[in-house]
Amino acid sequence: MTWIIIALMGAVFTALTAILGKLGVKDVNSNFATSYRTLIVIICSLIMCILSGSINTFKDLTLSNYIFLILSGVATGCSWLCYYKALKLGDVNKVTPIDKSSFILTSILFIIFFFNDTTKNGDLLTIIMLVVSIILMGLGTTFMITKKEVNQTESNKWLIYAVLSAVFASVVSLFVKIGLQGIKSDLGTFLRTIIVFIFASTIVLFRKDYKGINEISKKSWIFLTLSGVATGGAWLCEYQALNIVGVNPVAVNSLSKLSILITMLFSYLILKEKFTKKVLFGLLLLTLGIIVIIIFSL
Repeated sequence: MTWIIIALMGAVFTALTAILGKLGVKDVNSNFATSYRTLIVIICSLIMCILSGSINTFKDLTLSNYIFLILSGVATGCSWLCYYKALKLGDVNKVTPIDKSSFILTSILFIIFFFNDTTKNGDLLTIIMLVVSIILMGLGTTFMITKKEVNQTESNKWLIYAVLSAVFASVVSLFVKIGLQGIKSDLGTFLRTIIVFIFASTIVLFRKDYKGINEISKKSWIFLTLSGVATGGAWLCEYQALNIVGVNPVAVNSLSKLSILITMLFSYLILKEKFTKKVLFGLLLLTLGIIVIIIFSL
């Protein structure tokens, strides 16, 4: 049951990341915002490594640890850059469901590479419930995707970036799960975040996206910083849950999608975004799918 609490905490932090990120990128280049937020995550994860003592265990990392954590970092960097570009062009409640739809491919990959953990050693009922859960969550996500009313030339831009974000995000959790084997999750988070920072900062320097930094408002700096802290909390919680021996990684991945529910609640209360009945029905299906997979993972 511990993994459920940890994963739920990760979902809350993920929701805060989206809302704070939306508030923080209003007058900031999205690539620069990504790079800055990643720096904050590095600081947070470094503090955690120092407090836990895992900072002294770098020598224990294997080649496999390095390879898959680096791959997860690169994939995360690509996903982030696309996600925050989508947030600048679209509403939170429209971008987030598409970004989180990556769970479908992620779930399939987990079933393939961690078959025994995800299906209780091939239990037929568990496999059926996994399929039912994925279908419910997939349908729910589909219902939640709506078109943004903007001019014709920009109507699809947010959608393209959101889809690319989902594609890159789909392989991140798998790479992390493999890369964390035999090491502490906070150390893995620290290493992969460095890769994301290098990746994002290279793009910022190449495109000179740091121009106009002096014009960024104090309010945006605060929200970007808080968004980075929330991201650090989300990663540390999710990867800690994934690293628990015997836990169903599909269940952890699915539970993290409750962040959509929390994000939509925050966007309604804070950003005053509205939802249609279709979107709310999709949210209900998504939630039911999450409940099903959790029940059959206990």
